[in-house]
Amino acid sequence: MIKFVILFSVILYLQNLGYSKACSFNCGSVSSDKYSIIIKPPAHTGFKKHSFPNGPVKKHSFSYIKDASNARAGKAFQRFELRDGDCFPDRSGRWNDCKMKRERFEFHSKPRQKPIGKQCYGYSIKLDKNFRSLNPTNTDIGQVHQQGGPKGTAGGLKSFPPIIQIGAKYNVVYLGWYKLSGDPKKVIAKRIDHSLAKISDMRNVWTDISFCLDFKNKRIDAWVNGKKKVEILQSPIRFKPEKIYFKYGIYRSFISRFKEKILKDPNGKMPTQIVYYDEIRRGNSIEEVDMNLNPNLKIVD
Repeated sequence: MIKFVILFSVILYLQNLGYSKACSFNCGSVSSDKYSIIIKPPAHTGFKKHSFPNGPVKKHSFSYIKDASNARAGKAFQRFELRDGDCFPDRSGRWNDCKMKRERFEFHSKPRQKPIGKQCYGYSIKLDKNFRSLNPTNTDIGQVHQQGGPKGTAGGLKSFPPIIQIGAKYNVVYLGWYKLSGDPKKVIAKRIDHSLAKISDMRNVWTDISFCLDFKNKRIDAWVNGKKKVEILQSPIRFKPEKIYFKYGIYRSFISRFKEKILKDPNGKMPTQIVYYDEIRRGNSIEEVDMNLNPNLKIVD
């Protein structure tokens, strides 16, 4: 009875926002249990599944919304909400966000890719009308991470640096590329940021972000709404990982910085952040992932 009341409250809340057909879990291509959520996207997306494996799942964290009038394309989109205290230990025991001053709710995507040739990713994102960046805490809304890659420390804490982070700071959403150096077991990670768009222009408006990691020709390119915004003429990696993989959702690191410097209270509460996603794809060319450059792409629902 308690679970039913919680789920009904989430649906009612989304109805009040104008989303009349919101479904939190176990609806269509979305399934869940106490500890995980799995989305099975259509094959033409280049993905077989997106999953959150580190429950227990919180009802507010995710909703699959069927509302064609508010989707980027098609009939449905996804809603992520991150609240104060939303940190989850890795069930393998190798990582614990709560101990590492991090909070997140984000999906891991499969299959994973080998760092060869050209690997491209694209998605549409809409920031909630009340979304704000939380400087000096980092907020990331898309990542390309490494499996079997280098490791080190960041801010005195254990760190496994990604290759790419799409982040929000001040009034900018940026593509952050990690230029790694040093010993692969004590890697030195320098993030180089490239502006993509203003946060103020992305609130309540769908924005298409796409990018390619070209391991063969040693370059990184990124587009916003079909327009080239970033061109990095260097190899995406120095240390070759076993595989790479895409993650999306909301992830914030070093939350103590915001609490101590902005809230002036180490026990203060982090503000809630809400982000919407749609049209998530991967492929081996930009034309396989960006509907602005290839209007014949199939819709993702």
